Amino acid sequence: MIFPVALLGAFILLPVTLGSEECHKNDTQLLKCHTDLQNERLEKYAKISKWQQDYSELLRQLMDEKDKYAELHSKQQEVDNLKALIHQQSEEIELLKDHIRELKEKSELATLTNKLSTDIDKFGEIVKAEGVLTNQQAHINNQTTPKTETIDFPDSCPRSQNETRVIREIKLPGSDPFKVLCYSNSNLGSRWMNVYAKEFISRKFNGTYEDFESGFGDINTYFEFFIGLNQLHRLTSGKPYEVLLLTNGNEKRCDNFVVGDRTEGYKVKTISNCTGDAWLAPKLGSKFSTFDRDEDGVPDHNVAKELGYGWWFDPDMSTLNVEFHYLIMFIRRRD
Repeated sequence: MIFPVALLGAFILLPVTLGSEECHKNDTQLLKCHTDLQNERLEKYAKISKWQQDYSELLRQLMDEKDKYAELHSKQQEVDNLKALIHQQSEEIELLKDHIRELKEKSELATLTNKLSTDIDKFGEIVKAEGVLTNQQAHINNQTTPKTETIDFPDSCPRSQNETRVIREIKLPGSDPFKVLCYSNSNLGSRWMNVYAKEFISRKFNGTYEDFESGFGDINTYFEFFIGLNQLHRLTSGKPYEVLLLTNGNEKRCDNFVVGDRTEGYKVKTISNCTGDAWLAPKLGSKFSTFDRDEDGVPDHNVAKELGYGWWFDPDMSTLNVEFHYLIMFIRRRD
């Protein structure tokens, strides 16, 4: 009975022994499988790391492309803005061309207007001369008739007046009637016509050449008016006149005073036998100058613009900066 039991024990132990060896074999395989799996995982991890690096590189390239695109877009925007500016400037150039054409047309119109004014002046002189000849012929043809006084050129201001100021309306040959202010006092006498009256601060006297040519202001006021260059020319050219200038209580009087016409720049053609010390007295040959028509003869200066009023300026007045309370000019018939 011992043998079977031993044999049975042997059979029992044999599988155990055999099972233990198989188990060791399985552990080895399992370790190998684990090692293979780790190697496979490492390979996959390496691939994933490579993919991540490739992705990062692609992402960097995409960012670079994005920056380049943004830069190109900015440059394109600059080009578009430049095109818009060029288009705008082209439109402005066309507007300037139109403005230049308009100015040329106005300049041609002004030239024609000046020529027409000159022709009117000449026509007025012809009419005046014809009137004088007609009166002389009538006097010759009627020597047997009673002598009557013929006024071919009106005496603008009365020879004697009791009032300090008298307003009269006169009509010169070839012109419309206009009003004048006649002034008289015990010191100056009578028959003085006030033709220029400016206060120290005056906006009216900073007018254009055309303003001074036609005259401006209210004749009923003592200050702030000018008779007009055209009327002053007609008056002084028709009959002999003297001139009186008052500034800040000083006065200057000249026996002869003649102003030319528009073609001559309304220059002082005659002024002589002057006495007194009033400054700003017009000089012989000086032309009338305004801010928009510089006739003072002073290089690189516009005295009328700098001082703010129109006058017969000359080179000696280029540095004149004297404050005055008033500037008044009178003329008076000498016949």
